[in-house]
Amino acid sequence: MKRFTLSILTIMALLTAVIPFGTTSAQAACVVTPKVVTLYAGQSIDAGTVTVTNDATNLYVTFTATAPWLLSQTHVHVADSLAGIPQTKTGNPKIGNFAYQTTHVPATSTFTYSISKSALSLDVNQSVVIAAHAVVVQLDGSGNTIANETGWGDGFQFNPKGSWAMYFNYIWQDCVNEAVESTTETAFAYGQGNATCFDQLDSANRWGWTNGPLDEGFYTFDIYAAAGQCVLSKGTLVGTLDVNYSAGTATVTYKMAGSNPVTGLKYTLTETHLYVGSEPLARNKQGEPTVAPGQFPYINPELNSTSRTYTISGLSGEIYVVAHATVAGFPK
Repeated sequence: MKRFTLSILTIMALLTAVIPFGTTSAQAACVVTPKVVTLYAGQSIDAGTVTVTNDATNLYVTFTATAPWLLSQTHVHVADSLAGIPQTKTGNPKIGNFAYQTTHVPATSTFTYSISKSALSLDVNQSVVIAAHAVVVQLDGSGNTIANETGWGDGFQFNPKGSWAMYFNYIWQDCVNEAVESTTETAFAYGQGNATCFDQLDSANRWGWTNGPLDEGFYTFDIYAAAGQCVLSKGTLVGTLDVNYSAGTATVTYKMAGSNPVTGLKYTLTETHLYVGSEPLARNKQGEPTVAPGQFPYINPELNSTSRTYTISGLSGEIYVVAHATVAGFPK
């Protein structure tokens, strides 16, 4: 690996170097049976899944795209009957009128909508009708779209004589509170076209990604936990990392999102380890490239929060970002 001399960096953050092992605790979890349907693209392509579950207060609708597909847009509407889904006079769904919709920039592999039970109109059987629509894309190595399809969560066709759009039913489930042991998982930011797995670099002996080179600008990367060997399908999307690089200063923000469906616990940060610099990897005390988070320059080992921001100055030119976190909320 080519060696460079790092510039002097200043940071407004606590710098320590302790990595405790994952902790466990018993939590009362809301245990229900998720409903999983296939996310079909172009009528017949299996592009992923739509998973619906609930806890005591919220309904969760999770889109998950299967590689090489990614989610570019998602739309969801939930009603107590089919008539409650926005439709044209001919019975085709009016996607633009769906209550919940997101354009994903950049495209992502998974996204969850959290819908308060108070916002739902449950019928006498505690049942709802769900229409889950997505636009899925495939990207080349430069991030350009090379394939684009519309997708629907598998179910019943709105109008057999109209479009192939579909809806399905879900029955709200009462919580069964069980004690579930929880633990932590290691997580890294994944910058899609900007990401290089550690195993592609010299001396790498663990999974994770370096992201770069990055010019000045604003970036949002997904954060995946437990994605061994850098295989996204093995991991869990637990949040995002925002990188705002301007005038030689990078503001890097970890943002956790969502809850674990088994423990019912929100994903939270217990520690963060960050490297930002002109080389793909940080260097240890011996001056060798390292992927060990404990040897990253910017560390906060005692967190219990859903966000953490670092501000790093003294940068110039293109930069690389390696963002590690230990995330709580997983089942033991």
